[in-house]
Amino acid sequence: MAKEFQAPGKDVVQKIWQEFGLNEQRVKESVEALKNWLAKEPHLPEESGSLHEARLERWLIRCKNSMERTKQSIDLYYTLKSLSPDMMCDWNPRSKWYQNAIKTMCFFPMPELTPEGDRIILVKYLTKDAINYVPEDNYKMGLMTLEVRMCEEYCFRDIVIFDMDNYTLGHASKITFTAAKIAEVCLMKAFNTRLKALHIINAPSYAEVFIAIIKAVFSSKLTSRIFVHGRDLTEFRNHVPRMCLPDDLGGTGGSLQENWDLWLKKLDSYHDWFLQHENFRSDESKRISGVIDSGDLFGFDGSFRRLNVD
Repeated sequence: MAKEFQAPGKDVVQKIWQEFGLNEQRVKESVEALKNWLAKEPHLPEESGSLHEARLERWLIRCKNSMERTKQSIDLYYTLKSLSPDMMCDWNPRSKWYQNAIKTMCFFPMPELTPEGDRIILVKYLTKDAINYVPEDNYKMGLMTLEVRMCEEYCFRDIVIFDMDNYTLGHASKITFTAAKIAEVCLMKAFNTRLKALHIINAPSYAEVFIAIIKAVFSSKLTSRIFVHGRDLTEFRNHVPRMCLPDDLGGTGGSLQENWDLWLKKLDSYHDWFLQHENFRSDESKRISGVIDSGDLFGFDGSFRRLNVD
């Protein structure tokens, strides 16, 4: 039977703090420093409360206790909410687009950490019928999952398992480089996701185009962490503990559908918070720093304001 997602215990938290040279006092000081920095940036929104502080702490950990990287990531997060609202906003778990998206693809964290303290993320097409599949909506749904994890999660890195069992040419025809690249920037820079490995399993021969797009949007460092498996999952199972896999993939963590249903309840519990947080984004008219070409971020034309981390 699947378990509900819960934040790891104090032992895991202490282990992660130790890895990045943190303790309770240093965390408090760093979070306070980030709050003070945010208050001095006129283009950034004013947030408050324990949930805001928890997210700042997770940002710090995701950036490996680098204050400069944390500031860059936070600034970019709010900036993308203003400049890429199609991807970073309208995160309403009761909206029409969301209700359609959760029927075409799942994206959720498994409740058990690996012995190394890494989190398994399951992604899978839920049906071979691609008529209602909108890749951009599924990217948004995945970012909503990251947002909740920023409020509750402690782990070292992510191990993503992308099950392509139901992948068809109909899905392939709808995937574009542009949308995938924007999603990658949100994932890897705004949320500063630490990817240990991406295992693509049950990949059919015609998945080559999809895999090529994935490798094109990731850096060369990250592409070296992509592993493609066909129908034979023997080698794949050597990389992931059974307790961290759903029953469907030979694990003991409950069925994929049970885990997905539990995670959907978790997302829905954040309904009010998602709606409130919609208003927290950058005001680019108040930014006092310069301008950079968006090619630095996305690799195509446009312009963004330069991030100020002083």
